[in-house]
Amino acid sequence: MKHLKISTSEIAKICNVSQGTVDRALNNRADIKAETKQKILEVARQYGYREYVSTRPERIVGQIGVIVFNLNNEYFSELITEVEYVLREEGLGATVMMSHFDKQYEIECIRNLYNMGVKGIILCSVNSGAEFDNYLKLFDIPIVAVGNQVQSLPYVGIDDFEAMKDMTAKVLSDNPQNIIYFSPALCYADAIAQRRRYEGFLSAVGDRKYSVVTDIEDIKESYPEKTAVICSNDYYALRVYFKAQNVKVVGFDNIGAIGKYKMSIDSVGYSAAEIARGAVDIINGRRKDSIIVKHYIAEH
Repeated sequence: MKHLKISTSEIAKICNVSQGTVDRALNNRADIKAETKQKILEVARQYGYREYVSTRPERIVGQIGVIVFNLNNEYFSELITEVEYVLREEGLGATVMMSHFDKQYEIECIRNLYNMGVKGIILCSVNSGAEFDNYLKLFDIPIVAVGNQVQSLPYVGIDDFEAMKDMTAKVLSDNPQNIIYFSPALCYADAIAQRRRYEGFLSAVGDRKYSVVTDIEDIKESYPEKTAVICSNDYYALRVYFKAQNVKVVGFDNIGAIGKYKMSIDSVGYSAAEIARGAVDIINGRRKDSIIVKHYIAEH
């Protein structure tokens, strides 16, 4: 794909129909099923058909695009910092955009970065599914997934399933009598990494009795002795840590604030620098396949 405008042939690939069928739908012709027409029109709208502006700037040499959810989670700011550091060593720069968990805006971010002429994109995606995979395949620049895995993209990051399984096993080794899994992200179908963490928890907890909480309002201020709250990221762990009494709280991501303020929150740690280096290596053609970064349990 040599320009931003999505063509009828590209829409056909995404919808798995012929180009003639797309033409009939877009031009309101007969001899097309209503549901097929509706799907084609939705894809055309979603992916910017007829939204193209014919003039585009020349490619900006040496820029890599980075798309994350936001900077509320310290992990993303650390990742961006490490990416920028790696790129600077290679005479490159980073252009950062935030999707704010908005699927449609994330697509606009991808298109805008491509139109700016970036050499590649590091993407922490909120989108998923076959249509999104087909859309990403239309671009002629490398795109690397971090955080959430996307089927069509190489992935650089940890194995969220195994990491949470290991953390849960460590918690269980202390024989807690009350086990709570806290993850508001379970309310969102496309929080892929968070769901993999939950699956890892389930694998480790086995037939032990536990409860799942997705709203901080449902976390009590006091629990019986030997209660453990396993949180699917450190932001959630901090919220529990400052609300509940007499509980063992563990988190995920090992953000710097935990160690800095000497909070007793164990957490799953991993190297953001290694993830940044791996993602840049794939974009620059030094690596092709996904890279699984080792995790560890950080005790505080």
